[in-house]
Amino acid sequence: PVTKAFLGHPIIAQVLIDAGATMLADSRIENLQKMTESGIAIPKMLIRTPMLSQVASVIKYSDMSLNSEVEVIQRLSHAAEQQNCRHDIIIMVELGDLREGVMPNRVIDFIREIISLPNITIKGIGTNLACRYGVAPDDQNMNILSELADGIEATFGISLEIISGGNSASVNWALQRTGLTR
Repeated sequence: PVTKAFLGHPIIAQVLIDAGATMLADSRIENLQKMTESGIAIPKMLIRTPMLSQVASVIKYSDMSLNSEVEVIQRLSHAAEQQNCRHDIIIMVELGDLREGVMPNRVIDFIREIISLPNITIKGIGTNLACRYGVAPDDQNMNILSELADGIEATFGISLEIISGGNSASVNWALQRTGLTR
């Protein structure tokens, strides 16, 4: 669950854990820090691209983050090395909403630049739709995402655990879809 609506309040976070949550997510590192420092020990995800000025805190207070910039991932790698830990990343792909992400035709080259970085694990790819310009999830953009995942796995011999079609705006598309999806 995303905790930003209640500013990462530890009591509410614990209620979510008691209800079965296995990971918590927030767009503010301060909220993740608050939960960590209060003893919330399950994995946490930063659901935005980290700021360069916050990479050390991102490594300290989150287990995973969304990323679309090589320099940021390089700095996360360095900070993870310094803190002697691993950091998982989801590569964000731009599929029309012009909010964030690597352009689809650049994804393979982008991953080629970061795949060997120490202490970084590419867990998956994702996109964010229906936010900035209202580009809705549809068969076309979801197929592009699936094809990119297939191409990444074939090119680099890795298995992507996460292929995220976006936020709650994707639910209607997923429920109305009759074909197989990744």
